[in-house]
Amino acid sequence: MTTLRLNIGGRSGLVAVAALGLLLTGPADGRGQEDASMPHFPNGTTVVLVPVQSTLPLDDGSWPGMARTEEDALRAMDAELEFAFGERRSAEDWVLPSELRRTMERNPSLDIKPDRMAYSPLLVPIPDRKYIPEPLHTELRTLAALYDTRYVVVPVRLTVETESVDEGRSGSEVAYGGGDAVAPAQRAYLLAAMIDIRRSEVLWLGEFNGDPGTSDSGSLLATLANNVAEQLAP
Repeated sequence: MTTLRLNIGGRSGLVAVAALGLLLTGPADGRGQEDASMPHFPNGTTVVLVPVQSTLPLDDGSWPGMARTEEDALRAMDAELEFAFGERRSAEDWVLPSELRRTMERNPSLDIKPDRMAYSPLLVPIPDRKYIPEPLHTELRTLAALYDTRYVVVPVRLTVETESVDEGRSGSEVAYGGGDAVAPAQRAYLLAAMIDIRRSEVLWLGEFNGDPGTSDSGSLLATLANNVAEQLAP
């Protein structure tokens, strides 16, 4: 089951909730308390999904998704998100990163690079941020206006962390590989913001996680993307 890390304070303490937009609805199913605070876009709502903005290297200096460079890691995550959202009928009205890039290439006078936006304010917990500052506000408002919508989802940061091992977990849950070789389990996380740009309001800021695997497994990013799509376009 997909979970969202909601502890406040520290690296993963970047989750809080602001007032919901008028067209958003809360979850109607019996999901756990952790993700009950996340609003959901009704089917038929146009939502702009911008490319993943940043990532961090692994402990050994390599990049998530077995990528050679930071840029390759970001585009690999974009590709997984495109595939995951493209498989969901509930996301058929979403504007995905590749379409957004093509639109911007046709409109060079706008001078907005969707792969490199001024995302840093979204790394600050919501209670410490009263509004979306410039130039990010103008960037997001321009992108949303191109598709006559008010809603934008910004994948802010991709990270991969080594899973902690406790006595309650079996070897099969933490060991990957064959024979006596044991590789530590890792998990990918994606910090993302749901924004109503007409109100200059961050509706929700949270961190999604994928399933455990190893750094050389392509499933790390794939399961993360699937979980993101499942939560945002149920």
